[in-house]
Amino acid sequence: MESDRRYFVEGLFIVGFLVAAAFFFVWLANTGKSDDIVYRIRFAESVSGLSLGDAVKYHGVDVGTVKAMRLDSRDPRIVEVDVRLRKEAPVKTDTKATLVLKGITGVVYVELDGGTPEARRLADVTPSGQVPEIPSEKSRLATLIDQLPRVVEKFSALEDQARKVVTDISGVTNRIKEDPSLLLRSPKAEERKNAETGQRFVSPGQH
Repeated sequence: MESDRRYFVEGLFIVGFLVAAAFFFVWLANTGKSDDIVYRIRFAESVSGLSLGDAVKYHGVDVGTVKAMRLDSRDPRIVEVDVRLRKEAPVKTDTKATLVLKGITGVVYVELDGGTPEARRLADVTPSGQVPEIPSEKSRLATLIDQLPRVVEKFSALEDQARKVVTDISGVTNRIKEDPSLLLRSPKAEERKNAETGQRFVSPGQH
């Protein structure tokens, strides 16, 4: 009877210790996050491949995570992305955000760049009660897609020029087949012959 009571007390103590430890770790985690700052980024392009909880990098260093994503209620072409960044992240007034493709997997992440030493911290100059907004720049992939029509147009022009060259070469080849002696004539002699042929052809019409 005494041993059962002792085991019960020991078990109760262990359960209480585990519950207290769990509460302590939750409190510690929330304390760390309370210093984080939420920033907003407005992207004028698709954020396909970006998910909640994905890392936000500053010059390649993890400084936070993606907290929320939604369409702008005033302009559905704009995607608002809220990111939670550590307080010490050097987000300045001249910091820019871009979407970067991670390898060839189709996964993207938010990359922060810029931020000169003399620039002020964005959070310090943002009015109280407002979410600091980091300006965004068009990603390289979006820029490439925008330039694709011009590239196709240039390739089409080159294709037309190549087709014209092939046509000219085909005409010369047919002339050589008809008169192989053209290969033995100099270009100047050929020009004189063409000129003389044109004169003999025109002169009867002049009389």
